[in-house]
Amino acid sequence: AHKREATWLPAAVPGSVQQDLIAAHRVPDPFKGTNEAAIQWAGLTKWQFRRVFVVTPAMMQRNHLDLVFDGLDTFATVSVNGKILLTTDNAHRRWRVDAQPVLKVGRNEVLVTIASPIRTLQPMVLAEKNPLPGEYDSAFGDEPKGKQTSPYIRKPKYNYGWDWGPRIVNTGIWRPVRLEIWDDARIDTLRVDQEALTPTEARLTAKVDIAVETPGVATIRAAVTGPDGKTVSVDRTVTLVKGNNAVSIPLAIADPKRWQPVGYGAQPLYTVTASLGGAEPTPEDSVTKRIGLRTVELIRKDGSFGFKVNGTPIFAKGANIIPFDSFPARVTPAYMETILKGARDANMNMVRIWGGGTYLDDAFYDIADRMGLMVWQDFMFGGSVTPPDAAFRENVRIEAEEQVARIGSHPSVVLWAGGNEVLSGWENWSDRKAFKKAVGADEQERIGAGMAVLFDRVLREAVTRNAPGTPYWPGSPSTNYEGPVDTDKDGDRHFWDVWSGSKPVENYLDSCPRFMSEYGFQSMPDLSTIREFAGKGTLTADSPVMKAHQKFLAGEGNERLMMYLRDRLRPARDFADLVYLTQV
Repeated sequence: AHKREATWLPAAVPGSVQQDLIAAHRVPDPFKGTNEAAIQWAGLTKWQFRRVFVVTPAMMQRNHLDLVFDGLDTFATVSVNGKILLTTDNAHRRWRVDAQPVLKVGRNEVLVTIASPIRTLQPMVLAEKNPLPGEYDSAFGDEPKGKQTSPYIRKPKYNYGWDWGPRIVNTGIWRPVRLEIWDDARIDTLRVDQEALTPTEARLTAKVDIAVETPGVATIRAAVTGPDGKTVSVDRTVTLVKGNNAVSIPLAIADPKRWQPVGYGAQPLYTVTASLGGAEPTPEDSVTKRIGLRTVELIRKDGSFGFKVNGTPIFAKGANIIPFDSFPARVTPAYMETILKGARDANMNMVRIWGGGTYLDDAFYDIADRMGLMVWQDFMFGGSVTPPDAAFRENVRIEAEEQVARIGSHPSVVLWAGGNEVLSGWENWSDRKAFKKAVGADEQERIGAGMAVLFDRVLREAVTRNAPGTPYWPGSPSTNYEGPVDTDKDGDRHFWDVWSGSKPVENYLDSCPRFMSEYGFQSMPDLSTIREFAGKGTLTADSPVMKAHQKFLAGEGNERLMMYLRDRLRPARDFADLVYLTQV
C-alpha cells in the first residue's frame, strides 16, 4: 500500500480514486487554490477496490454469472475469490467475464487492482530514444518534458492536462459494474439500420447479436413503436449455435415521420425492441433503442464541406463540447440537459464531441435526439501520434465497434470523425516534423502508415458496419486524404492564428474556410467564480493562484489576455476591471 493510504477507504462506484480521496478529506479539493499539485501522487500509485457480495444457491444453478464492467480506468486486474479472471487495458471499452467457475454459495470477494498508467508505461517510454509526440507536458515533474506516456494508452487524454483544464490522471471504476445472470442465451447488442426512407415507407433492419450457451431453435421478435403509439412487430424463428449469433429482422414503417435538426422541423422518435422468446419475453431478454428516421450526407463538391439532412443543406451553428467535468461520474443527465438547452437557446444546432475526452453516456444522445441538436462525434484521440503496432489497432477496433454499436442508432449523430488534430499535427506541426527527421524515413513511414490504417480503414469500417447511414471523416481537421490538411480551401479547419498565434482579431476576417470546426478566444470567468477557487485575498493577473488556473502557455496565458486588451481596448485599472474587459 502507498505510505499515505495503507487502510481501506469508502469508495463510490462509478467514480475514481481521486474522488474518494477528496470525499475522505485525504487530499484537498484540486479545483481550489493551488491544490492541483497535491493530488498528483494519486495517479502515480497502484490502488485496489474490494467488494464482498452474496451468491445464493439459486444463483449458482444458473449457467452464467457474468461480471460486467462498463468502464475500468485503465490497467486493471480483476480477481474473484483470489483467482484472476480479467486484465484490462482500455478505459473506453466494456469488459465482461464469466465469474461462475470461481464463485461459491455465500460470501464472495471481488478485488479490482488498478495500476498507475504512468508508472506502467514510463519504463518503456524512457527507454525510447524518440518517444511518440504527445499533447501537453506535465507541470509537476512526474514525466520528463517530451517523454509522455499518454500516446501509448487508451484513456481519456484530458486527464493528462490540457490548455483549458487541470492534470488529474484518474484511476478507478469509472462506469457502472454489475452481475448479469443468464442461462441459454442473451442479447448482447441491438443495432437498427435504416435501409431506405421514402415519403411513404421506411425500411429498417434490426440487427441482434446474441450470445448462446445452449444451441437450439428460438423465436426472436423485433418491434417498432411510432410517435403515435402504434406498434409493428415481426417474429423470426432461427436456429442458434453455441457462441455468437447475428440475427437480422426486417421492419417496415408506413407513412414515416422524419427527424429534423432544430429549426428545420420536428423530432419524432421511434422505439425499437428486440426480444428473445417471442411475444412474452422476460425483461432481461429484451433490449430497446430509441431511433429517428433521417438521411445524412456530406456535401463535398470541389472541396466543400457541409451537411445535408433529409436532402436539405443545413447551415451548421454550434460549439465544441469538452468533458463536462474532470470526474465524469459527477455529471448528471440534468446537468447535460442544462448545457444542451443553453446551446439550443443560443440558436446552435450542432455540437462536436471533442476527441480528447470520453464517449458520453446514452443520456446525452437521448437529450440531443429530443432537442434536434446534431452531434459531430469524434473517436477518442486527442492529438498525440498513435502507436503503429497491430495490437494497438486491434484494441481500438474493438473499442470503436462497441461505441458505434452503442451510439450509432441515435439520429442526432450525423458524423463520426477519427479524432482531434492527429492528422493535421502529423502533417503540419513543428515538433512532429522534428520527430520525423529524428526517426528517419523508414520509421516515419511505419508510423504514418499505421495511422493511415487506423484512421482510414479501422475506424471507417467500424462506422460502415455499425452505422451505415452516418458519414465518416478521418479526423478534425481533415480533407479525407484528398489533399493538404487544415486549409481554407478544402475540408474543415481549426483556426488558431488568433489567440494561440497572437495574431490580431481582424485576422478572423482573412480566413473563410469551408467549415470552421474549431476556433476560440479566451476570457476570464465571472469574478464570483474566481473568488470560489481563489479566495478573498488581493488578486492580480500574476497571482500564484491565477497562474495555477491559467492552463494556456503553462500559466502565462494571462499576459496574452493583457496583450489583446492593450491592442484593442485599454489596460485594466484593477483586477475586477481586467476580468470584465476580457469578456468584452
